[in-house]
Amino acid sequence: MAESVVLSPEDHRWRDRWVPVERRFLGLDRRTLAPAGVVALLVALALWIVPGLDDAVPVDDPIRAGDVIQVGPEVEFVPATGANLVDGLRRGAAGAGESYPDHVVLTYGGITFRVVADTYDGTPAQLLAQIKKNNEGLRGDGGFRVTGDPVTLTTSSGERGVIAHFDGTEAKGRVAAFVFGQTGVEIIAIGPESVDESTTPAVTDMIRSVRAVTA
Repeated sequence: MAESVVLSPEDHRWRDRWVPVERRFLGLDRRTLAPAGVVALLVALALWIVPGLDDAVPVDDPIRAGDVIQVGPEVEFVPATGANLVDGLRRGAAGAGESYPDHVVLTYGGITFRVVADTYDGTPAQLLAQIKKNNEGLRGDGGFRVTGDPVTLTTSSGERGVIAHFDGTEAKGRVAAFVFGQTGVEIIAIGPESVDESTTPAVTDMIRSVRAVTA
């Protein structure tokens, strides 16, 4: 007859913290990787990948006057002329039966500009607070932190959102949040400390151009 095993309180606490093998990656719970991974990817893109590409190859998909970028079925914005479309589609470029991606990435003057649209039930301030909370894990020596209180930003179409500055040891940027109906929009503009300040007005204009798609 098999001998029964009694677990101590310490054993129960260890069992509660145990992460199954199928949920582990590099020893970490996969569920904790996604929020930090998005910003970590943007950091790498802005500080190392994009500058390297800018030095090695010319702009391969330049934005021209009149271009409008669509993000998912509900959101669009006007990018700065001369920016490079890294990932995403112009309005009208999706073929019959195809959909627009829910994220877009452009580069402009050393800045990486990313827009994400997804279903969201809340206010812009709540969305920004959620973004900030998700990225708290990157507040170490090289991580980012929001500096100052978020302020209200009104788009060119009259919609109100919130925007805040953030910085790190090697980069700086802005994060903005808007909610159009049931669609939340997250915008991150990030670049190295040495980025030319003359690009700032164009980046602000791109953020303020974000709007809901109209029929």
